[in-house]
Formats: sequence, structure tokens, C-alpha cells
Amino acid sequence: MSAYLNSAGIYSGDRIVNYTTQGSTGARVNLGFFGAGGAAYCHVKTTAGANGERMHKFEYDGYTYSALNVHNSVTLYTYAPQSTPYEPSLVNWGETTGGIVNYYYSSDDYLVIVLQTSGAYTGGFLYHQSGRSHTDYNIDVLGFTSTSSTSGAY
Repeated sequence: MSAYLNSAGIYSGDRIVNYTTQGSTGARVNLGFFGAGGAAYCHVKTTAGANGERMHKFEYDGYTYSALNVHNSVTLYTYAPQSTPYEPSLVNWGETTGGIVNYYYSSDDYLVIVLQTSGAYTGGFLYHQSGRSHTDYNIDVLGFTSTSSTSGAY
């Protein structure tokens, strides 16, 4: 499994001004490049807790064999008490399936995003976006692993 991270250790505190009458701010963070790791699915364990009461948008932008563009995102809430992320919405804009294919809570209640890449050489960037009253500036990656399953790695 490979992940290429920025020199600051993954997290970047980019603040984006929200030009609405509410004057709130938001954040968009590049969590890193995730790709080829010997198995088809990469499980990215984040610092987003099941009890965090936040709205999250994760976006994947990458590629696969035959020069196909993979671009999709999932928007969901983390609310307590829930056994799974609340009201997820997964949308695909790319040419093929892949990218974000699942999301679940780890055994210690952290949000895990599952990416479908290739065991050989493909991959892409995973971004996190939040804003308004549910802003999360401290989102980070706790760990990642490559498996042949879309669930249960953490």
C-alpha cells in the first residue's frame, strides 16, 4: 500500500471564506494520494469519530486502467448514536466504477472510507470538505490498509 503525503504530515489547515450572509468559513483538505497496494480495496481510517456530529464530504479523484477517469464523492453525517454513517449520498461523475465504494465505522468508532483502486499501479487523491456549523479543520488519516474486502478491515 502506498500513500504519498505532504511534508506537514497529511493535514493542511486551508481555510476558505464562505461568502454568504452568514460569514462562516469552511475547509478542504487533501488527505493524500492512495493507490496500488496489492489488493483492490484501500481502507482509509480517518479521525472523524462516530460521535463527532459533523457533516463530511469525501471526494476521490483518480484513474484506472485504459486511461479512465474515476471521480466520485460521498456526503454523510456522523451522529451519535449510530451504527453506520447517517444519510450517505454517493455520487459518481467518472467514466467507470471505482474510487469511493464503501464507508463504515471501525471497531473503535472512527469513520473508514473504502477506495477501489487496482493492485498494480492506479490510484488517486482523497479530499475532505466541510463547512458552516459542521466545520472540521482537524481531519486526518489514522491509518490505511489494502484488502480484498470492502468492509471490516478496521
